[in-house]
Amino acid sequence: MKKAFIIILSVFALTAAKTSAQTVSDLGTWSSIQLVKSFGAPYAMARLEHRSYDHVQGTECWFAMAGGGYNFNSWLKGDLSYEYWQIPAAGGITQHKAVLCLTETLKRDGLALALREKYELAYNPDAETFSNTLRTRLRGQYKAPESRFTPYLMYEFFSSFDTGKWVRSLHYAGTEISLGRGHSLDFFYMFHLYDKGGLTAACHTLGIGYTFVF
Repeated sequence: MKKAFIIILSVFALTAAKTSAQTVSDLGTWSSIQLVKSFGAPYAMARLEHRSYDHVQGTECWFAMAGGGYNFNSWLKGDLSYEYWQIPAAGGITQHKAVLCLTETLKRDGLALALREKYELAYNPDAETFSNTLRTRLRGQYKAPESRFTPYLMYEFFSSFDTGKWVRSLHYAGTEISLGRGHSLDFFYMFHLYDKGGLTAACHTLGIGYTFVF
């Protein structure tokens, strides 16, 4: 588990070295509210998220999600969801997404390591086009005994099934804060790399999320 956590740190270090010559072009925010209802092994979920850009002056996009999943055992879960997106930064386009996720989590001595594979099928009704994206996310998280804080590092890589090329990568450092039974906040900083006309662009993102599990 410790070796795996070191791998995540290495990904951050290698990315910083690789992108040191890139120009950071923007600052944005991501804010979200998520609800999760447990029925034992099955669960239902809903999420609303807003993202700003242009130095927090405008709305990049917002989306609403609804879905459900199943905990197959103590380390494996899967879920299926639908997402409705509005993207003003791309000319006000609408996207509908079908999303399938599988998440494996290993825990030991307060340290949790999770690998998530997410497949997205997106449909743009204006252009009548489909796109297929695979997202691979590695997350390392540590919870100290009797602490409300659970800091984490996370790396996510997006690749296109349609072109076979890299789309974007997200590099997080953050912490979850327990507010009591079922309630938690998530604060994070994210360094976002993405393809912009064949060139690699970068931006800083500050995020806050609220989750209620009941």
